[in-house]
Amino acid sequence: MSKLGLIVILFILFIVSSAPAEDPPGGTAALGGLSGFLFLPESKILDVGDLMFQGRLELLDTEVYSDPFFKLPINVTWGAVKHLELGCEIPFYPDDPSDGNNFLGDITLSCGYLYETARGGSSLTVRGNLRLPSGEEERDRGSELEVGAATATTFRLFRLHTAGSFVIAGGHDPFDGDMNDFLRFSTGGSSYICENIRLTAGMRGETTGFAGMNGSVTYYGIDRIAIFGTAEIGLSGGENFLLAGGVSWIGSGF
Repeated sequence: MSKLGLIVILFILFIVSSAPAEDPPGGTAALGGLSGFLFLPESKILDVGDLMFQGRLELLDTEVYSDPFFKLPINVTWGAVKHLELGCEIPFYPDDPSDGNNFLGDITLSCGYLYETARGGSSLTVRGNLRLPSGEEERDRGSELEVGAATATTFRLFRLHTAGSFVIAGGHDPFDGDMNDFLRFSTGGSSYICENIRLTAGMRGETTGFAGMNGSVTYYGIDRIAIFGTAEIGLSGGENFLLAGGVSWIGSGF
């Protein structure tokens, strides 16, 4: 890593550690639809009866296609019963880069169970995702079954997050093809930089060789609404960069 990159990381850590790391008045969803930041799963879940809708627009640049393209994932997250939330992510491609003209991507169904909480804001959540191969073979990952856990704790003014999971991937024809397994992880931290703005920085990767560094800014100044922007730089594994912006809303009594 270059000296400039190290300086930037240290500066981000200094900024996010200078403001309270309290719970946000709204919320956002991670990949797959469960509570969290886009690339950083959270270890807390929605209260019973809470329903969250989230939409975001992504601009992706990958090694598979010569030009960047847009992706529009829609997330729904529901606090089904005490300590249990259910999630769903349905992605669409407004300008499908593949030759299949399939605007629908791989649908993901997910669930999270709050296993344990401790003093000081620490918690542990068991999470599971099932990805359905409803997209295109080159463009989308195909079927996956993922089981893992996410934990977070507050240290002074900084909330630390980490998550890990075991993934079984079956491609676009899981009943007639090879199964692959690998590990997936993410780690990072978050904190407010002012009353209604929260900054997140982290990295994620897989034992397949993928790795990326990301950061996001989330604004909570509107009741029950969160507005966020996220950027990720791919370090290896086929992704060059990703830019995303979105909004989420939480309602209660469902």
